Formats: sequence, C-alpha cells, structure tokens
Amino acid sequence: MLPVLLLAGLILALSVPDTSESATLRFLGQTDFVVNETSTAVVRLVVERVGDPVNVTALVLLEGVDTGDFEAVNAAAFLLSTESSKTIFIAVRDDDIPEEDETFIFSLKLQSSSNGVTLGMPNKAKITILSNDNAFGIIAFNSTDQIVVDEPRGRSLSVPFILIREKGTYGTVTVNFEISDGPNFAFEDLSPDRGNITFPVGQAAVNFSILIKDDQVNIPENDEVFSVKLTGVAGGALLSPNASSVLLRIRRNDSPLRFSVATMAVSESIGVIALSVTRGQLTEDGPLIGSIDTQVSVEYMVVSGQGLGSATPAVDFVDLQPVRTITFHPYVNNISLLFNITDDTVPEIAESFHLVLLEETIRGDAVLVSPNAVLVTIEPNDKPYGVLSMSSSALVQPISINEDTTQRFDGIIIVRNGGSYGAVSANWSISRNSSDRSPVSDDLTPAFGTVRFTDGQVTAAISLTIVSDTQPEEAEAFVFKLLPNTTTGNAELGEPMQMVFYIQDSDDVYGLFRFNPAKEQSIQSEPEGRFLSLSLVRDGGMLGNVSMTLTALYIPAGPIDPALARDQILNGSRSINVLFSREHVVSVILPIRNDAFLQNGAHFLIQLSTLDLVDISPAITSNSPRFGGPLNLTLTVTPDIANGEIGFTSNTTVVLNEPEDSNATTVSLPLRRDGTDGQAVVFWSLHPTGANREDVTSNDLKPFNGSVVFLSRQSDAFINLTIFADDIPEVNETLLLTLDRSNMENQVLKAGFTSRELVIMENDDPGGVFEFSQFSRGPWFINEGETLELHVVRAQGQLLKQLIRYAVMPSGSTEFYGATGILEFKPGEKDVVVALVAIPDGIPEVQIQPTHLFSFLGRGQLHCPEGRSS
Repeated sequence: MLPVLLLAGLILALSVPDTSESATLRFLGQTDFVVNETSTAVVRLVVERVGDPVNVTALVLLEGVDTGDFEAVNAAAFLLSTESSKTIFIAVRDDDIPEEDETFIFSLKLQSSSNGVTLGMPNKAKITILSNDNAFGIIAFNSTDQIVVDEPRGRSLSVPFILIREKGTYGTVTVNFEISDGPNFAFEDLSPDRGNITFPVGQAAVNFSILIKDDQVNIPENDEVFSVKLTGVAGGALLSPNASSVLLRIRRNDSPLRFSVATMAVSESIGVIALSVTRGQLTEDGPLIGSIDTQVSVEYMVVSGQGLGSATPAVDFVDLQPVRTITFHPYVNNISLLFNITDDTVPEIAESFHLVLLEETIRGDAVLVSPNAVLVTIEPNDKPYGVLSMSSSALVQPISINEDTTQRFDGIIIVRNGGSYGAVSANWSISRNSSDRSPVSDDLTPAFGTVRFTDGQVTAAISLTIVSDTQPEEAEAFVFKLLPNTTTGNAELGEPMQMVFYIQDSDDVYGLFRFNPAKEQSIQSEPEGRFLSLSLVRDGGMLGNVSMTLTALYIPAGPIDPALARDQILNGSRSINVLFSREHVVSVILPIRNDAFLQNGAHFLIQLSTLDLVDISPAITSNSPRFGGPLNLTLTVTPDIANGEIGFTSNTTVVLNEPEDSNATTVSLPLRRDGTDGQAVVFWSLHPTGANREDVTSNDLKPFNGSVVFLSRQSDAFINLTIFADDIPEVNETLLLTLDRSNMENQVLKAGFTSRELVIMENDDPGGVFEFSQFSRGPWFINEGETLELHVVRAQGQLLKQLIRYAVMPSGSTEFYGATGILEFKPGEKDVVVALVAIPDGIPEVQIQPTHLFSFLGRGQLHCPEGRSS
C-alpha cells in the first residue's frame, strides 16, 4: 500500500490543472552571516520569488543535527501572488557552554512543487556563531600560594609551576610570563626571567619550570621576593584576574662570618682574652643579614712567625680551645675564642700573632667577609717594676663628668706598664685650667693624693667625690698631674703624665626648651593674611645664645606622615632657625602664602629638631641646652580657616524621570565646600552625551549652564535643574553635569567629585506596544499542508530594536513548521509577518485548537485585545 502522504500528493497533483506557469524561489541578498552568541542576535533571511506571480509556501530548515544553538531550527514564509519576497527570522540561543566557531547551513525548501515553482540559487544560507563562553579557556596558576626555596650552592634548582586552562580547551593558546618586583633584576637569580608557554588543543594543564641560579659570588643576602606574572595571552584565551601571579621567595643566604675586630692590643698581664667571631653581621653594630637558622662551622689557624716581634705559642700565649673548629648552632650569632696571655718576667718588645678563618673549611650556608683575620699584639713589658702613666684612653677621649648624675667618679686610670713586681706609688694633684681662682674643692675632692700599686697590680683608679649643687654652671676644666720625683718602689713615671678633664655644664645652665604651655599654638586667619602662631619657652639657665631649628610641615588631610608633606604653603622654607639671646619666651610667626590652598582637615606638623650653642667654651659635649617636653605638635586646619574644596556630595549617576502629573519638576543637586574661608563662585555646565545627545534639547530640561555662590562660612549650595514633560516617546537621554572652575585661586574643585552623570529615563513607550493586527486575530481553520500568515504590529514608539518571542501551544513544533521563533523589529519598523505551515504528517487526527503564545524581550509592552488570546 502506498504511504498516506504519497497518495495524498498524487491526488493533489492529479487535481491541479496545468497552468503552464513557472516561478523560481531563492534567497535574496546576504546569505553568509557571522554573529555573536547573544540573546539579541537575529539573522534576517529574505526569500524571493521570481517569475510568474503564483502563491508559494517556503520552508527554511537546518541541515544536520539540532545542537541547541538556535531558538528554532525551521521557519516558514507564505508569498501571495502579489508579493515578491518575505523575511524569515533565525534567532540565536545564548547558553553558557564554551564553544569554538560553529558554522550551520540552513536550506530553502518548497512546501510543495505545485504551481510550477522550483528552487533557484542561492538556496542555502550559512550562519557562523563565533566562539563564546571562554571557549579557548581562562589561564591561571593552579595555586597562588607563595613558593619558598633556598638558593642552591654549586648547582641550579628547578622550581615547578603548573598553569591550568579553565572553561574551554579549544585551540592552541600561548601565554607570556615575566618575573619582576625583586630587590634586584630577576635574571641575576632566575632563569628564564620571561618566556611563553603553549597549551595544545584540548589540553587543560601545562607544566613549566624556573631555575634558581647559584650566584657564585657568595654575597650575603636577605629574603628575595619575586613575582612570577602572566603578562599576556594569544589564541583567544583570557587571563584569570585573581590567579595570574605567584610570589617566589628565595630565603636569605650566605651568612657573613668575621672577627669583630681586626686588631687587638693587650698587656702581657691581661690573662685570658676573648676574640669574638660573629655571623650574620657585616659590621659590629649592623643588622642581621643572610641565613642564621642553620648550623655553620669554620676552622681557624694560628699564625706566628719566628724572631723579633713574633709571639711564641705555648710560651707567650696558649690556645684554650680543645679543637680549632668554630660551630654556630641555629640562631647563635657570636662565639668567643679564648687565649691565655702568658705573663712572664722577661722584658719584651711588642709581640704579635694572627688568627685566620679558613674559607675552604666552611660547612653550611656562610661566607667569609673582612676582617677574616685578627692581629693580637702583646704590649711592651720591659720595666720589671713598672712605668706609671696616665691611661692613653683618656687622651683619645677626654674625660667629661656629669655633675648632675655623678657623686663618685673613678674614671681617671693610672696604668703600670712593663713589670708589675713590688708595691709602688706616686703623688698626684688637681688644679683648675682656667682663670677661675676659686678652690678646686668647691667642685670636687680631694685636690691631691697618692696612687698606690700592690705587687702584681697594673691599673689603679683615682677616686673623686663630685660636689653637687643646684646652681646652674658652665663647664669647667681641670688638670690632673702625676708629680715627678714622688715615686716609690723603684717605679718610674712615663708620658703621658698629665691630662685635662672636665666637669660638664650642670643644672640646665643653657636652658630647657619646649612649646610654651601657657600660650596656645594656633593657625590664625586675619584680614591681612593667615599665619602660624607659635610660642616657645626657655626654662632653667639663661646663659649662652642658643639656636633652635624647627620644621613646619603642611600635610594634607589623612595620615600624619611627614613623607606626604607639601611645599609652597608657608611663605618661606619648611626649616626655621629661632635664636634665643637670654630670652625666656620667644614668639614665632610663620606666614602662610596668600595663594596657598589649605585643605579642611589638613595638618601643620611642627617638629622641634635641634638645639645648638653659639660659641660654646670649652668645646666639649654639653648637657644643655636640651628639650624638656614633646618635640612634635600638630595643628589641624579647621573649616573656618580652610580654603574651599568644592565638589558634588556624590559622584553616582542621577536617575531622572519625566514628570507624569505635572508639566515640570525641579531637581536639586547638592554641592559641598570643605573649608569656608571667604566667598567663592563655582561655574558649571551641562552637556548631552551618548548616542542620543542630538535629541536632548531645552524642551527636556534647563538651564544648560550657570553658577553657584558660596558666601563666607557657607558650606552647602545646590544646582537646580527643571525637567519638562511631553508625550513624545524617548529612549534614555544621558547628560554630564560638570563643575568647570572657581573664581578664586585658593578655592579648588574636589578631585573625583567634579562631575555627575544624569540619565532621563526612557518614557512614553519608546520601544513600542505590540499586538496582532486586526486582520490576524482569527479564529483560523486550516488543513495540513496549508500556510497561515499572522501580522504583529507595533504602535507608540519605534525608536528601539525589539525582539518578540512566539510559540504555538500546545505541541506546536510537532504540528507546524515555524512554530517557535523570535521576531525582530528594527528601529522604525512597525509590521512583521510570521508564517505557520501545518505539517502534513499523514497521521489521522481530530481537530486541534492551538493558541499563539507571545513573550516580550525588550523595553516595550504587549497588548492583548479584548476576547483574544495571544
């Protein structure tokens, strides 16, 4: 038996008379389209009939498998004999599946071959949907945790990294990287310091490595932190904003080993001496550098020559270490080597020996730095009973005694060089080293005495009692002398036999300086100008001319950080010298420039820096003058002193609506002035922006420019705009309101708050109101194989592109070609046709009553006429 559809077709063919008419159906215009995957991507295919004017139904069908990339994969168009073309809409479906470029073919088909209509060329359309949803991937490090490594010694260290490709893995992708942000150039420590990595097609992860170099120069270093950054990508992929860099830290290394001193001179009678070996410091008081958390060892050797000037091991000195290996345990930074200096009775000249650290014996993360050797000299000792003299240290650094803090002073040292046999003594005296004729006992006692050494004693201290009083006094000089021809016990006197020492100035004789607590330190604003008013006080003694240095820094509002200070505010230098010539109080006026801008909330930081005596005598370190209170003072710029910093109170977009219940409405936009000193005028202007700027006129709002006046001490003002109503459909209209300038130099516009965007929202249905045309509302009764055309019309505004989704319910796709789809209304377009073709499926069915279900995509409205379903 013939299939039902075939039989029906034969009967139809026999019943149709031969009209000898012929026509050709084909696509007109563009047939090759490239679109993005968006919810608004709609392709218009124009179907054209050429030849005889006959009725014809056209189908547009997707070739191949439906991959879900289109809202509908078939559509229909019915051309009456009076029509030569119709438009069919193919809408793209937006999903979140990563895809590369995809190309689809839609074929033009005839619903039937009646009326002598045939297919012409072109009858195929190609639609390419570009790659989407990160089809080529998002490149990131698999981990952003900091990587910590040690610098290798004698080799290179490979540090692995893993890059991952999230989302799609289409195509070959190349990623560039660069290493930066280190304390030095990356190529000095790392290789490579830049490069690229390739992801082959379909691969989601790639490994690469960075080599940590052994720098070969053994330089002590602290932690070095580098940033491994992804700097660019080719091949369609993107970089992850949150995982495109990793920190690489090379731990501190090459801890320095050294002796604390390069030379040491000792007397033969000193006994045991300690030679300090340190690690982690380049200087004696310097900061730690290099690694100190591991164990390090180094060996040393003792070098002593033969003959004069060389100390003999085991005779002149003894190494007290059981082994000659120095071991630093973790976090130990100092080790002392002990040597016993042998005290004999043989008169000797200076003798020396060396200790040398051996570089080739280092074990652990350390390097040798200078001094890596120390020279120990045993001083001459050729006088068996000794030579008495002043300690040479008193000549290098003169002795100064603080009367205010010292009651008993034992710092005058007499040394016994050479031999130390027997008890010896010598007389001494103290006199003034000035024209002052008052007795020495007014300042110290005793003024004379005898220094005594017992057998074997090599040093003795002269003990003095310092007379303390409350009388401010300047420094006084005294002379201490060992008296010739007064020695006993066969001792001798040797140079130096006398020295000058000092009792320093006392009881703040040169003054105690501070900010005056009885006076207010302030910022003044007077008609003749603004200035800083400071008052400084000098308590205690008033002797001497004292020069004080202070700094006045202007710091903008925010943290009080001297590094943020700005110049060109004060009418002079930021550093000021103030001279006290025996005054108790000194007032300082620091003028502020007339054109200087003082910000509300800014600060003047006043710092007392230095005090210097002018022409001090004697020229020794003095205890005064000194500061006696806080060294810093902060003065805050208040609104009544500050200059105006004028701006909008917010920089967010202002949304305006065309009034509905009145002809006009007024909008007030607030301005704020931080700092209210003086009057200010601010000029403003309003400019349309965006694609619709030509549509904005004075019929929409006014004014378009103007000015706002701030009176003195006034901090708030407003810009007033009037919005007018009309019944003209309009889309969003965008304007930019800007503050252009101020009439005064010291009234400025506030950065970041000088403009506001205004948007008058679309009104009067600019996208239109949609409904079926009066002649398309049915009801319709059709047979299988027949075509139905429905007109959707738009009223009101026609300013926007609008998309209307439609579907035939229920089970429309099984009963109709073109049962689902999206209609596109271009700006200005008022009427779009949708065609439905009842599919001739050959299946017996009762009458069904589908309805047309429409939904709206855009900014218009749907209108359902009374008594109709849509």
